[in-house]
Amino acid sequence: MSRIYILAKNTFNEARHNKVLHLAGGFAAVLIVFSLFMGEVSLYQNIKVVKDIGMATISLFGVFVAIYMGVNLLYKELELRTIYTIVSKPVDRFEIILGKYLGIVLVLTVNLVLMTAFLYLTCFVIEFRFDLELIPALVLILFELFIVAVFAVFFSSFSSPFLSGLFTTGVFMVGRVSNELGLFGERSRNELFKIFATSVQKIFDLEAFNLRTEVVHQLPVYASDVYYPILYSTFLVAIFLTFSIVIFAKRDFK
Repeated sequence: MSRIYILAKNTFNEARHNKVLHLAGGFAAVLIVFSLFMGEVSLYQNIKVVKDIGMATISLFGVFVAIYMGVNLLYKELELRTIYTIVSKPVDRFEIILGKYLGIVLVLTVNLVLMTAFLYLTCFVIEFRFDLELIPALVLILFELFIVAVFAVFFSSFSSPFLSGLFTTGVFMVGRVSNELGLFGERSRNELFKIFATSVQKIFDLEAFNLRTEVVHQLPVYASDVYYPILYSTFLVAIFLTFSIVIFAKRDFK
């Protein structure tokens, strides 16, 4: 457990000194501030615009971080040949995967907390109160990012950073339109496509994590709307972490 903790801590420290992530974070913060001006042109809708754009920015920034870190970490270890030092030490390969993934999870969590604080401060400028109703949507954004990160790690366990990034982005985009894909499948006369569309909708249903409309427009949010996606995320992460560990264990680094 201590070895996993050390690997996770090293991953987090690497991210702290990564200039690309700093620039992306700065850009995301600028977008949230810019939403203030966007809100001004929307009559009586300024706070809703700020919340909607703010949460969308947090989500997209998180997706970028999850993919960027997930697809590059193992590759950097191989490129710098530090992986050969790690695997020669008394560290199991599953500990490397778990340590790296938990490091990414820590980075995503810290980033989301910081961006959330920034969003709340921006909203406070307009309505002089802290809207706790945003929290369920923000929690689900975080668990969605955990899924994106595990797919990035999974693909990077056997592929190049470019292909891993491409595959992970594809999974994310398909997951975001899974409901529409399911509807197309229901209307299709092709049985194979119908089975494919239904399967994709059930396995990669990332729309379940999107509560932005509900919280922005103050629609009812039920407990099942929150705990079901969290359980789903936990299950998917466990499955694809296991796949990543199995694949990584069979790789030859000689």
